[in-house]
Amino acid sequence: MRLIPRSSSQFNTKFAVELDDGAWVEAVLYRKHTLCISSQVGCAVGCPFCASGSRGWMRNLHAEELIAQVQQAQSWAPSLRRVTVSGVGEPLHNAAAVETLLHWCRQHHLAPSLTTTGGSEEKLKHFMGLPHNGLTLSVHAGTESMRRKLVPHGLSLSRLFDTVEQCVPRLSRSRRRRLSLAYLLIGDGNDDAEQTGAFSERARSLGLSVYLYRFNPVAHGNFLPAAEKRYEEVVEAWRAMGLEVRCSSLARNEPNGGCGTLMAQAGRVFDDGSGNENQLG
Repeated sequence: MRLIPRSSSQFNTKFAVELDDGAWVEAVLYRKHTLCISSQVGCAVGCPFCASGSRGWMRNLHAEELIAQVQQAQSWAPSLRRVTVSGVGEPLHNAAAVETLLHWCRQHHLAPSLTTTGGSEEKLKHFMGLPHNGLTLSVHAGTESMRRKLVPHGLSLSRLFDTVEQCVPRLSRSRRRRLSLAYLLIGDGNDDAEQTGAFSERARSLGLSVYLYRFNPVAHGNFLPAAEKRYEEVVEAWRAMGLEVRCSSLARNEPNGGCGTLMAQAGRVFDDGSGNENQLG
């Protein structure tokens, strides 16, 4: 396996990760200290706004392949401090390998975190109790119909929130601080008052912090970012309700580092989604 730098911007470096069987995924290094890695070749959740699952699911990465992404990135970033399993794939669909990575990171003084649509209730409960630096739940909707549209093969909204409601009271205060909800704001999609209002009511009842992400368009989809004014309105409204709202960082606003922009493919031809293909290496 090898990491091949594909693009650099002010804050980020994106890598193609060539696997030994010829498949490839992508990883991103944020600000030289945080590495976002992939856990699967493709993804079965099928979020239509996300490039990661645009070619479907091909296979899970082995724990050794997860660890190798980190080890190779350390040669580019000796100051690496954090690892997040938030790239291609649904981490809880590859739970055993991801759990191995979490323990490995802690043994090597790296702070591990992950982003998930929920997996199954049992796996979600298990991972909320594991020793990690953060678990972010990708929700992206306030109603069941919007959840089915945006996260078609993820946990339903009711099952997701019910599972979290059961677990949160049992968590320590420090553990609760490591649990958060994510909402990717999409123009003419989930950015209206019905969706954002229904989501914020559920989030407030849980007492968890919320990430409100800006949407980075991807080549294969027709989704667009919400207007900047609308983004600011939602932030203001949620904070007025008492929610702790965290906004997209400058690094995640860059086109090569935004949520849902990483890709995967079987075969040695690298296609970044722009229609340009070339051989890796």
